[in-house]
Amino acid sequence: MTSPIARAAGPSRSGMSSGSSSRPAPTTRPPRLRRRLLFAFAAVFALLFGALIAVLTGDDSATPAAATPAATTTAAPVATTTVKAGPDCTMSAGDQDSGEGVIAAFEHAYYVQRSGTAAHALISPDAPSTAPFTVAANLDAGIATVPDGTRYCLDLDALRPGVFALTITESSADGVPGTQYRQRITTTEVDGRYVIASIDAA
Repeated sequence: MTSPIARAAGPSRSGMSSGSSSRPAPTTRPPRLRRRLLFAFAAVFALLFGALIAVLTGDDSATPAAATPAATTTAAPVATTTVKAGPDCTMSAGDQDSGEGVIAAFEHAYYVQRSGTAAHALISPDAPSTAPFTVAANLDAGIATVPDGTRYCLDLDALRPGVFALTITESSADGVPGTQYRQRITTTEVDGRYVIASIDAA
C-alpha cells in the first residue's frame, strides 16, 4: 500500500505527470516577438506600395520649368553710303559704248591727240550746225590755245539719262593747277554708238 506522502512527493513535483510521454512539449514564440515581425512586414509593404504609386502616377505637384528660349543675335543693318567718285585724272582714251565713254574720248582727242578731226568724229550728225564744236577747224583753233603737254581731270555727274554736268580742271605738265571749265554735255546713241549732241557752258 502506497503512502499518501510518497504520492504527494512523487513525480508531480519533478514537473512531469505520471501519465505524460517522454517527448518534450512544443515550443512557441513569445507574443512580443510576433508583434514586432508583423509591424516590420507592414512597414515594408507600405513603403513598397507608396513607391509603386509614385512611379505610376508621378508627382502632380511638380511643374516642369519652362524652357528658356535661346538668345538670338540680330545683326544690325549695315548702312549703305553712296560715295561720289572723285575726279578722273587718268586721261582715259574713252569709247563710244556709253555717254560717259564718248565724253572721255572727246576730251582725250582734244588734249592728248590734239586733233580737231578726231574730236569732230565724236559729234552727232544731228548737232546744230551753228554750234562751234560742229566744225573741225574751230576745234583745232581751240586746241592751239592749250599748251602742249597740258594735263586734265574730268569730274562727271549724270543729271539724267544722256545729260551730264562736266567739270574740266587743267594743269600744266609739271602739275601746276590751271583753268577750270564747267560744261553741260548731252549725248545720244546713233547706230549703236554714242556721240555728243551738244556742249553748253554751265
